[in-house]
Amino acid sequence: MRKRTAVSVFVGAATLAAIGTCAAAALHDPAPFTLDLIAFMILATLTDLREIKLPFVGDVTLSFVPVLACIITLGLWPAMAVAAVSGLSTAWVTRDPQKIVFNVADYIVSTYAAGLVYLALAPSGGSFMSKVLPTFGATIVDFAVNTVLLAGVISLATRESPLVIWHQNYQWGLPSYLTGSTLALLLAGMYLWLGVPGMLLAIPPLYLVYYSYDIYVKRARDRVTFDAERDSFHEELSTSTRLHEELRSAQLKVAAEIERARRIQSDLLPTSIPHLEGLRLEQRMEFLGEMGGDYYDYIPFGDGRVGIVCGDVMGKGLAAALIMAMARSLLHDAVAPGKGPGQVLAEVNDGLARDLEGQRLPYFLTLALAVYDPQRRSLAIAGGGHNPILVAGSGGVLQVPSRGAALGVRAGLQFPEDQVELAPGDTVALYTDGLTEARDPSGELFGLERLENALERCHQRPLDETLESVWSDVAAFRSATSPGDDATLLLARLA
Repeated sequence: MRKRTAVSVFVGAATLAAIGTCAAAALHDPAPFTLDLIAFMILATLTDLREIKLPFVGDVTLSFVPVLACIITLGLWPAMAVAAVSGLSTAWVTRDPQKIVFNVADYIVSTYAAGLVYLALAPSGGSFMSKVLPTFGATIVDFAVNTVLLAGVISLATRESPLVIWHQNYQWGLPSYLTGSTLALLLAGMYLWLGVPGMLLAIPPLYLVYYSYDIYVKRARDRVTFDAERDSFHEELSTSTRLHEELRSAQLKVAAEIERARRIQSDLLPTSIPHLEGLRLEQRMEFLGEMGGDYYDYIPFGDGRVGIVCGDVMGKGLAAALIMAMARSLLHDAVAPGKGPGQVLAEVNDGLARDLEGQRLPYFLTLALAVYDPQRRSLAIAGGGHNPILVAGSGGVLQVPSRGAALGVRAGLQFPEDQVELAPGDTVALYTDGLTEARDPSGELFGLERLENALERCHQRPLDETLESVWSDVAAFRSATSPGDDATLLLARLA
């Protein structure tokens, strides 16, 4: 009951203020009731069809655009008449007399205050451009008076602080009002230029400004408070910072572990090129990432022979490096005096197939093993799914294909051997597909033929220069294209 009484008193006070301002405006600036004024009233009614719902007050619109345009063109008293009609249009959506009366009073009082500011700032008889700044000043006053009255009546109805109500419901409205100032100037200009027909062109922009205000008000009501939003943001920022630090710490730990694994893998590769009677050796390897699945080695058989190994694990990164380490261990265990390369690969294959059995993802290893016998100056070669070994000599380039399957797929495989007799100056090349499958910007592969041609061109050059020349040819072919795989090249030349 007290709430209703307080609201009724507030509405009554607003109504008395509206009557007083109407009387003051009529005495200060009397104006006739014309057809143009009726046109402004009709326009205000049409724009009021775009409503904004406010609690305890009802459906309210801000048709201040035609009202403000009326102040600019017809004067204060006609503008207040347009404001009164605009307030009465609330009857389209509510039958509560108190709400209708309050809306009429609110519109009249805010229009009167805005009109006084405009008349005080606008020079009498000035140009149209001189009315721009006064129009924006009047808009700010209209916004302040209108929203303060609304916040006051809602505060009495809910017993909440009027400042809190204004902050929650109206703080987003001023940009829309200021946009409306521009539209009011447009409407006034169209009226002064074309008369009443020009006003019709202003109707679509007016609907846009009301729609914009509707969005602002709904957004404001959906928020709890600006402070709560800010506090929530700070809390989320703090949580995000903490998670970022935890992620960074985890990344550093992972990076440190990868670096340790990289060093271990590097230590598993030969630290130096062995000195073999009658055979020169050179090698180069580049990983695509921190670690890789390419592998090379020089393993003595204990009977004067030496195995030259080149392998490639399916995949890249840490998983491939682990498979490579497993294969290296099995390979060193399998090498023994009197064994041929085919027997060694068969034992490595059985061990890998046993250790990789049951893995969810398929893993396998391609491997080429060339065993050099310094007494016979020959190579015994066996391969499992690997690229052909190339032997470049004075008569051209010979391909020795791998005739066995990839290692680790299943146990019990056989790996046939090939014997190659070497002549002085012959160059043997073992490599991974990071070389032959290098692509140029158009996507074309470097291919085996280009590798053979590169080796043949360098037949008479020193072995280290041959290695650098072949590697440079691949890099030049690739041009600006990034490598797509790990790459390894081993060269052996019979003295």
